[in-house]
Amino acid sequence: MRIIPTGSYSSIRFGTDVTPRAQRPLRRRIRSSLFLFPAWFSPSSALRVAFHRLRGVDIGPNVEIGYLVLIDHLYPERVHIARGATVSARSTILAHDEAFRYARGEAELVEDTYISEAAFVGVHCVVLPGVEIGTGAVVGAGAVVTSDVPAHSVVAGVPARIIPAAPSRRPGDGPDRYAVQPGDEESAWSTSVEK
Repeated sequence: MRIIPTGSYSSIRFGTDVTPRAQRPLRRRIRSSLFLFPAWFSPSSALRVAFHRLRGVDIGPNVEIGYLVLIDHLYPERVHIARGATVSARSTILAHDEAFRYARGEAELVEDTYISEAAFVGVHCVVLPGVEIGTGAVVGAGAVVTSDVPAHSVVAGVPARIIPAAPSRRPGDGPDRYAVQPGDEESAWSTSVEK
């Protein structure tokens, strides 16, 4: 007696009951694909922003986008990045999720994703669909953001969680801990060997 596996493996193997892949109008897919590589590899952030705008992403003024930032390929128009925000290199911003569609035959999740004014998304982060990163919030490198991030908070980890004791680094909140204070120019550069 031979046992034939059931579920998605058998569907793929025998070509039956395969869940159809997400489809978008050809014109939108071409526009998103055509500008994808220039958006990844352009030599300046301004050019990368311009190419992502041509793909359909809603991007405000003075936004910085790093190299190889992947902004949702199927629904770029559902990603909104506000004025002065930064998305660092190799990050991924999603507006759709098809995992349950393929695995269980459920509906595809498509939701708008927001990165608010002056927010910072660190290197190699993943922002999932429907998430809002608040004004002035900081997302630490490598974080996976699964839920909304409050304004002016710092999150890190997988999944991203608020770091409660994170020091504020907003302008006007006090002296910069790395800045040389007046009169300390000489001591700031001296080492213990010289003393």
